[in-house]
Amino acid sequence: MFRSISTRISYIIAAVVIASTLVTLVFTSSTVEEDMIDAQGRTARNTIRMSMLYLQEGHQSLDRYRDHAFNDRKQSVKDALGIFLSQLDGFYELYKSGKLSEKKAKEAAYRLARDTRYFNNDYFFIYTDKMVALAHPDSSIEGRDLSNGVDQNGYAYGQDMIRKATREGGGYLKLLWNRLGESEPIYKILYVKGFSKWNWIIGTGAYVDDIEAAIERQKQNLIQDMRKGFSKIRLAESGRLFIFDNGKKVLVPPMGAGPDFGKTLNLDTGKTLIHDLKEVGRLGQWRLDYKVRREDGKIVKRQSYVHYFPPLGWYVASTVPMKEIYAPVEDLILKQGAISVIILLLTIGVIYYVIGRICLPIRSVSKVAFHVSKGDLREAKKVFAMATDKGHLKKVVDSFETGKEKRFDEVDHLVKSIHTMLMTLNSLVSQVQTSGDQVTGSALKLGTAINQLEVAVENQAAATQELGSSSREISATSQELARTMNESTAVAVSTGDLAAQGVRDLGEMSVTMDAMRDASGGIFSKLSVINSKAANISTVVTSISKISEQINLLSLNAAIEAEKAGEFGQGFSVVAREIRKLADQTAMSTLDIEKIVAEMLSAVSAGVMEMDKFRKQVETGVSNVALLGDGISGVVTQVQTLTPRFESVNEGMQNQSEGAEQISKAMIQLSETSIQTKDALTEFVAITEQLSSSVSSLEQEVAAFHVDKD
Repeated sequence: MFRSISTRISYIIAAVVIASTLVTLVFTSSTVEEDMIDAQGRTARNTIRMSMLYLQEGHQSLDRYRDHAFNDRKQSVKDALGIFLSQLDGFYELYKSGKLSEKKAKEAAYRLARDTRYFNNDYFFIYTDKMVALAHPDSSIEGRDLSNGVDQNGYAYGQDMIRKATREGGGYLKLLWNRLGESEPIYKILYVKGFSKWNWIIGTGAYVDDIEAAIERQKQNLIQDMRKGFSKIRLAESGRLFIFDNGKKVLVPPMGAGPDFGKTLNLDTGKTLIHDLKEVGRLGQWRLDYKVRREDGKIVKRQSYVHYFPPLGWYVASTVPMKEIYAPVEDLILKQGAISVIILLLTIGVIYYVIGRICLPIRSVSKVAFHVSKGDLREAKKVFAMATDKGHLKKVVDSFETGKEKRFDEVDHLVKSIHTMLMTLNSLVSQVQTSGDQVTGSALKLGTAINQLEVAVENQAAATQELGSSSREISATSQELARTMNESTAVAVSTGDLAAQGVRDLGEMSVTMDAMRDASGGIFSKLSVINSKAANISTVVTSISKISEQINLLSLNAAIEAEKAGEFGQGFSVVAREIRKLADQTAMSTLDIEKIVAEMLSAVSAGVMEMDKFRKQVETGVSNVALLGDGISGVVTQVQTLTPRFESVNEGMQNQSEGAEQISKAMIQLSETSIQTKDALTEFVAITEQLSSSVSSLEQEVAAFHVDKD
């Protein structure tokens, strides 16, 4: 899909960056959501704790007011009872002084208890020390035994009143008691004390409903203060605080909540939200996630935190929509995504630029490899001098040559290796082409030498045949002469005339011998030429062998350089192997030629030796023929004196005949040697043609390369 390696690498890195960005966004989203929920929870808890501190202050204020009010009320009740006791003491003194009877004094005390009112219609009462009512504003109580009396809360006030009044010298009680004329019991503070003079228990009390009402008003003021404070507190965007009590009554509803907020159902449990929050607060679990239905019918998820304030029996809670908790997370993710996209685009741009710069030398090196694959080494070398990569290739090559290669990376080392391989390949191909030309020239010279040698061998064969024919004629003449000499022994007298004929025959024989001597000299010189040519062939073969060895070494070096180049040198490695195969074939052919040339040199050397021996024999024969001519000439003049010497002449002729036979045999052997030489030359021609074919194939392979000649 993408042809450029820099583009592919850029897209790969971009994919990795996008994947990492998405993973980071997902991880950040989940982490930030948890953090936001925790942060919102901490905010809600801290806000509730701050509210608890305010409630604590309000509760302390209420406690201080209550304690102060009750203490004041108790003191007032006690003071009132003290005044009443002083009046009773007066009645008792009147009784003791005799001014009043005991009965009248007591009746006066009873009337005083029934009729006296103070504060908020508060009154006094008189009981016996056994808790039998003697005087009370409520006539229905007089005469009743209240020693086992219990109020509506189950408080047994009778015995407690006896104990405080008679044994403790007085004390306070708090109980539920009906106000005069009313049926609803109200808390009342009593102070009772014993009147030992008549064994009475007297007491008075004050209702504290006004104190409780004041405290309730202060609670309402506290609630109003809390409502005002809560109206200024906002959790998330619309989250609010609210307060409800143990009776599940909403004291401070959330800001903006309807009147039926206390009836809101938790859709997860089917119970009211206040009920579930009360359970969570009672257990001290703080958090509750739930679903509710809004007035428009839409179901929303919300989160609440709740904490219980035992002194007042109140629960302070928060409620926040989950959507508002997640909203900052969504905004953060969108912003982070936008920032990530910008960073990604910048990263891709930078990566594409950097990778483009990194891949620029690789692109140039690929051009070099392309030109090498096409065999155009000249164009490949020009790439290193071009400015397509801003001169980076040339700078790298020059830096390696000056020993500054430590600053470069693997791509630069690859550039240097490709450059070295190119230079080596250029040199190798140039040497191979030069060696191919040399081998071709040597092959041509060798072919010419072989053709000359073949002509010389043919001439030698013709001369040998001619010499053989002359030898046969000499042999036949010698045999005939021997027979003649045998006959001349018997006809010595008649040889006078024949002697002249013999002189003429000897002359002809001398001419023939001279011709034979010249022929043998020609054969000897031609054999020498053949020997010299064979030596030249041996020299050429040795040169070819050295050239093949050099080609083999060059192909081995080329294979090594191609192996170093790795994938880029695979094509050249194949060429190097083919060159080495051709070099090996050339070496094998050269070895065969050397063997054949060696055999030919041996045969030619043997022929030269045999021919030299034959030439010496012919020269000896010529000398003999000359001597014989002189002898026959003497025979003409001294026929009579030749007869005794005919036998020695006959023996000489026999020797001459035997020599002629030996010459004939030597000529036959020389003819066979010539045939062998010709066959060797034919085989050598075939080998030379095979060498020429191999060199031609090598030149065709190498011709694909266009190199610069050094």
